[in-house]
Amino acid sequence: MLDWLVRHRFGVAVGVLLTAPLLLMYFHGRRGEGVTFAERLTVTLAGASQALANAVVDFGGGLFRDYALLVGVHEENERLVRENERLLGEAVQAKRLAVEVQTLREALGFRERRKDLRLWSGRVIGRELTPYYRVARVSVEVEGDGEVRPGMAVLTHAGLVGRVVRGVGGYADVMLLTDGRSRVAGEVLGRGVLGMAVGTGRTDEYRVRFQVSISETPLEEGAVVVTSGHDRVFPRGIEIGYVTNAANRRQVGPFVEYDLAPAVNPAIVEFVFVADGGATVSPRGGGRGSVGGP
Repeated sequence: MLDWLVRHRFGVAVGVLLTAPLLLMYFHGRRGEGVTFAERLTVTLAGASQALANAVVDFGGGLFRDYALLVGVHEENERLVRENERLLGEAVQAKRLAVEVQTLREALGFRERRKDLRLWSGRVIGRELTPYYRVARVSVEVEGDGEVRPGMAVLTHAGLVGRVVRGVGGYADVMLLTDGRSRVAGEVLGRGVLGMAVGTGRTDEYRVRFQVSISETPLEEGAVVVTSGHDRVFPRGIEIGYVTNAANRRQVGPFVEYDLAPAVNPAIVEFVFVADGGATVSPRGGGRGSVGGP
């Protein structure tokens, strides 16, 4: 008998599992509403088994959703981040190129307008800032057998930058307008008021002072100051800057002094022109508008 049960254990187990519920239903129907111990045990075991199965299924499903499915989402997010960084880099590059193109267009336009000047192209390669001196070093593309000489005006399409104080080959040291030694003869555009633009030499800001005769009519806010050419160093008509805080003008001896914001911020300028034909600066400073060497 035991051997027979062992040989047919699968069929016997299936038969018992199929017959047991039927017998339980039969006895339950005959006993009415009473609950037997066997029924209570069966329901308890079935409930526990079902709860365990639900927990296993929920855990497996959550694991699949949180890891298996999110693997693709994580990879997609990384791809999108890389794509966003690439597009951002291209946008920055395109903006930089657009600014350079616009700068070159304006520079070419300036060359066309000022055909009276012989202009050499230059690039700022270094800056030296101290409490008293503001000097920039420029690499100049000298044409032919030309030579960079002290006194040459350095400018951009937007306005004046300064003057050359030392030239060696294709390199030049440039005294900026804001240098404490800088002096530029200027005039108020449209007014004919003459004066002198003087560098402040301050380290905390790029400012220039514009001194005019005390007998002149007060200047208005935003008045444009350009080079007058009277110092024989700078060509006439190059913008120097704009009057700011006109109401805060002050008297300095026989002059009235105004704050002047330079037309060109030398701290950020990269490309410049060097105007050939400027007057040579006296090594000791010989006259109005001339300065000594560094």
